Amino acid sequence: MPNIKVLLNDNVEKLGQIGEIVSVKPGYARNYLLPEGLAAIPTVGEIRRIQKKKELLEKQYQEEKVQAEEVLKKLNNHGDFVILVKAGEAGKLFGAITAKDIVERVNSEAGVDITRKQVQLKRAIGEVGEYSIKLKLHNEVSAEVKFVVKKEEE
Repeated sequence: MPNIKVLLNDNVEKLGQIGEIVSVKPGYARNYLLPEGLAAIPTVGEIRRIQKKKELLEKQYQEEKVQAEEVLKKLNNHGDFVILVKAGEAGKLFGAITAKDIVERVNSEAGVDITRKQVQLKRAIGEVGEYSIKLKLHNEVSAEVKFVVKKEEE
């Protein structure tokens, strides 16, 4: 049986982007793409509807990018974030500094609104020192913030 053409309503991994007309096997379209709402039969009305949806998504993407660039400016103007913590003789912290702690400090000091998902921290900070932490604010916008972890004087 020959392939059929479907219009993608969403981005489908390894198949295509929203608004593309792709050729797929009839069973794949009938059993997965169409029932899940990922694709539709490419009629004139459907093509127009998807173009409008695509334009709205593009506009939303650009607005989010602009907001991320504004956050980046605020972070660049802020400078280093200093955290005073209780630590042992060798500089080991009593506890650890996690992505949650970083989010709370950045949001309160810099006046921005980032989430834990945006903090790219491989593991919790467990020692006194300087750390450069990457924040992924948007697909096209990233920021580096510097955290200085100092021992609290008693």
